[in-house]
This record gives sequence, C-alpha cells and structure tokens, in this order.
Amino acid sequence: MPLERDNSEVDRYLDRAIKGDHTGLEYLVNTYRDLAYTIAIRIVLNREDAEEVVQDTFLKAFASLHNFRKAARFSTWLYRIVYNTALTKRSGKPMATVDLPEQWDSERHAGIDGSQWDELRHTERRKYLDLALSRLSQQDRLVMTMHYIGELSIAEICEIMDMKKSAIKMRLLRGRQQLAIELESLLKNEVLNLL
Repeated sequence: MPLERDNSEVDRYLDRAIKGDHTGLEYLVNTYRDLAYTIAIRIVLNREDAEEVVQDTFLKAFASLHNFRKAARFSTWLYRIVYNTALTKRSGKPMATVDLPEQWDSERHAGIDGSQWDELRHTERRKYLDLALSRLSQQDRLVMTMHYIGELSIAEICEIMDMKKSAIKMRLLRGRQQLAIELESLLKNEVLNLL
C-alpha cells in the first residue's frame, strides 16, 4: 500500500497532472489505486462495485485537481473522495455481498516448492484476515483498513471520515478486539473441520 511518497515527488507529479500531463495522472493512479481499492471494497463489499468506485474516484479527482489545496496531503484528499463515492454507491444497494477468495484445494496444491508454500501460507492468512475483517462493522473495518493496511495516521483518518480523534481511537481498539474474537472463531472452526 502506498506510503505518502516524498512530498516534493508527489507535488511534482501533481503539478504535471494539474496541467493535464498524462505522466502525472498515471503516477497518481499507480501510487494510490491499491489503497483506494482496498477502502472501496471494505465499503461496497464486492469487486465490481469497488473497481467502479475507484474509477469514479479518479475521474472526480482529476476533474477537481484545480480545487486541491496543497496545504493538505493529496492522499488524504483522494481517500476522502473514495470514502464518499463508496458510501454513495453502497447506499443505492439494498443488499451487498462479500467476495471471498477461493477455498483451499489441497489436490491442486500438491507437489509445490518451499517458496510457493510460503506464498500459499500468506494467501491463507490473508483469507482469514479478510473474512474476519468482513465481519466487523463497516466503520470499524474501514478504520482498521486505513490505519493498518494503508498506514494512514489517526489525524488523516479523522479528516477522511469526518470523525473525532477519540472516535477513531475507539474504533481501532474495538476493531482489534473484535478481529481477535473473529479470528479465534474462524480458526477454531477450521481446526474442527480438519479433525
């Protein structure tokens, strides 16, 4: 996920994007699309809608670049647009679905080498984390995603979600506690299924 790059580098490409230079626009998309997608999918809960939200976000952002105040971080401004666009998209849907990774297929993974095994282990861990995160409330899931995956500061999350610092800290605490409970439940069930 993108950490805020050197501000001078971001500013340089931002200036180019404001002038309509495709290199600047491409840099901004490549730098920020992964976390934008992660935030979107945590709200709309399916891949197609998340991809549409990210596309709409970049279109809105690029159309409004001339309004961007450089006193703020570009990433915070952009993720606020993602957040609002995703909420709007979700509000039009009566029922959302959760896309989950493929289930483990032990026959398909027979005879793999060590590096592939490590990758599968990482994929399995990610599957359980994603599933546990999907069981959190939307707000807690978003705060956890932005802080731990996107590495955004509490102040940035406050600005994006228009919430107080104490509320963000409480959501992080509650999210960690609930995530631990959900992971314990998921893994306990997985162990029972293996036996």
